[in-house]
Amino acid sequence: MNPFLETALKSFCSSHESFGESSSFARFEGEPDGNESRDGYNSQIIFGQIVYRTKHNEEKVSVPLALKNMSFSLSMFKDFTLVQFFNEIIFYTRTQPVFQKLNSLKMLLPTFYDSFVHSNDQSTKIVLIYEDLRAQGFRTHKRYSFLDLDHLTLMLHKLGQFHSYSYAAKCRNPKEFYTLGNWFQYAEREMIQSMPNYFRLFGEIGVQRLRQDPHYNSRMAKIEEVLQNAEEFILQVNTMKPEEPMAVLVHGDYLRGNVMFRYENNQLIDMKMIDMATCRMASPVIDLSLVLYLNADQQTRSQCWNKLIDTYYEGLCQLFGGLGVPSKENILKEFTYKALYGYFIASHFLQCLIEMDRGNRAWGLDEFLPAEYATLSLGEVPENIFKNCVTRMCSEDCAEAMADILRDMIDRNFI
Repeated sequence: MNPFLETALKSFCSSHESFGESSSFARFEGEPDGNESRDGYNSQIIFGQIVYRTKHNEEKVSVPLALKNMSFSLSMFKDFTLVQFFNEIIFYTRTQPVFQKLNSLKMLLPTFYDSFVHSNDQSTKIVLIYEDLRAQGFRTHKRYSFLDLDHLTLMLHKLGQFHSYSYAAKCRNPKEFYTLGNWFQYAEREMIQSMPNYFRLFGEIGVQRLRQDPHYNSRMAKIEEVLQNAEEFILQVNTMKPEEPMAVLVHGDYLRGNVMFRYENNQLIDMKMIDMATCRMASPVIDLSLVLYLNADQQTRSQCWNKLIDTYYEGLCQLFGGLGVPSKENILKEFTYKALYGYFIASHFLQCLIEMDRGNRAWGLDEFLPAEYATLSLGEVPENIFKNCVTRMCSEDCAEAMADILRDMIDRNFI
């Protein structure tokens, strides 16, 4: 174990009341999560238990813990990752206490225990300590892309419950609620600005299919307009002040990889969300569009749309009696244009998820770059080269799934 982690765990052990008085750290027994990593480029989850000594020198073990660890030298991802880690700390130390005054969040989130940060000119090291949901039987879904109806409805019901805290908090103390939003930063801003045309070129794949579809090629004016300024659109949807009364604190990355399910006798019985690193004040459609357009396939959307929306709305009204909750009709109006956010995110991730469901590793764009461009950042790669890589990377199945998302939005008059 690296010295920073050991120092953090010693401090945690000596200060956390669950260890009792006069306890001292002995060691940490655990291992990195090698199979279910969910936390991106510059973090790692380690699962295990603290072994500690009581004042009578008796060895005991803590409850199962999950350590989310960031430790890296200066890199192109430093600022992006720092913002995400600090967003997560802010959620648990500032936002959760406000929401807890309304109702416990235990049904939605793992218990957060503590965070430790060390920074100097050379590196930044952070560790966040949570309960280990795996010890309670929670696990991520075996599929990476499209989930079945039972899992989708549970995700949306829980999402409705999570958003309902925002509406209730806004009604009971609006000044306090709006202050919460000021603490969070949109971590992806720097990456989007450093890679111009990134989402436009991915988004072009599905749009090209519709240009060749006689049923839709005359109904694409708004899509074409947004596509030409895709990065600006994504920034605007995420950073502009949300229109009231819709504003909620969104999860921001509410996907299959950031939720864990629990089963009993192979029956789905519960779910909790993890990784609150992309929280921000925004439209609820930021979260909804990711579930409905990245984790649901077109057949499910076509056959079960009303059930999925109803399930989300039931979750909104369950905990606080619908306090401050907008009408279902007004929530659906929020999908107009804003739902395209889900399309652009899906255009970026869907190919990787489909490949992993086929048992293949996720391809990276760098694997398709000619050798002479391999050392450049993506923002420095000429657009024609970048476009060719995106086209080669995207399978027929992925291109059709992306086109289906746009067809669905047009048919529902969202664009």
